[in-house]
Formats: sequence, structure tokens, C-alpha cells
Amino acid sequence: MNKLYIVGAGGFAREIYSYLKQGDFRYQDHQVAGFLSDRHDDLDLFNTEHKVVDNIRSTITTPQDAIIIAVADCHFKKELYQYYKKIGCKILTYIHPSAFIGNNVTIGEGCVICPSAILTTDITIGKAVTINAHSSIGHDAQVGDFTTLSGHCDVTGFVHIEQSVFLGSHALIIPKTKVESNAIIGAGSVVITKVKTGSTMFGNPAKKIK
Repeated sequence: MNKLYIVGAGGFAREIYSYLKQGDFRYQDHQVAGFLSDRHDDLDLFNTEHKVVDNIRSTITTPQDAIIIAVADCHFKKELYQYYKKIGCKILTYIHPSAFIGNNVTIGEGCVICPSAILTTDITIGKAVTINAHSSIGHDAQVGDFTTLSGHCDVTGFVHIEQSVFLGSHALIIPKTKVESNAIIGAGSVVITKVKTGSTMFGNPAKKIK
């Protein structure tokens, strides 16, 4: 069986690892072989059957191997995606069995969709998008490449999120709102107007703080 590596060894990577454990560490004809991280002692304090086996930009992977990118930082995630595409390693999309994926939902390569996430209908999800546990995306929404939704986010109908946007836990974006690239939406914020490129928003209603 071909090898599967988890890219990253932080808290989110350990969450993905725990999901994979439910399937006996197998996913899409690949078997978990370990974590990839530049900090080789990241898992020393944790009871994991697998450990860090190489740096995060691995040189041991082959075209037959696969990775799951378990990194939440949008920009670092983009760098890692581009690196593994360049070396020809297979980048898997991971969808937890408890996630609901509705009709006409397009999901790009390298996404991670966690337990109890809901993607309703007529949705487009870009490459390497992270959708954490209990987050929901409403009808006709678009989510751009490398974006991260933390846990319990609510992206409602006709929302358009561009590339590399980070949503903190419990963020809410009201219908038909656009969030431009590289924006950060703070935890618990309620977005009711367009968010411009690179803005950091916080509060209810969300206001620009940076």
C-alpha cells in the first residue's frame, strides 16, 4: 500500500491524525507513514503511534505517495501546496465521513473537510481549503484557494470569499457579501459589508482594525 504523510505536526495535524485513526490509518488506498515537520520533536509529548519522519518540505516522498496538508495558516499552506505540486506528490482531499456534501458542490484538490461540516448546494470550493469542524457553507457560495474556516464558522448563501482568507472560530458572513483576498476575520465576528483585500476585521458588526 502506498504511503500517506500528514504535512504538519501541530494541533490541527493531530486532529487530522485522530480522524484517520478511525479508519485504521488508511485513506484512499494509502497508509499513514508519519508526519512531516521541521520540528522533529513536535510529537514527543503526545501519545501518537506515528512520529515526525522528515522535514515539512519532504525529500522522501515519491509520486506514488500522498500527503494531506494539515496546516491552517493560509500563506504557508499555499507554499506547501505549490512545493508538493512541483515535486509531483499526490495531494489528497480529505473529507470526514460525518461531513455533509450536497448537490453540485465542487471541491478542489488538497482540501480538508472536518467532522460535521455542512456544504449545502451549488458551492465552489477552491484548492487547499480548510473547513474545520461544525462549519457550514450555504447555497451558491464561493470559497477561494487556500482559505481557512476555523470551527463553527457560518458562510451563508451567495457569499464570495477570495483566496487566502482566514476566518476565526464562530465567524459569520451574511448573505451576498464579498471578502477579498488575504483578509482575516476575527473569531466571533459578524461580517455585514464587503471586506477589502488584506483587511483584518473584528467585532459585531465586524470593523476594520488593521
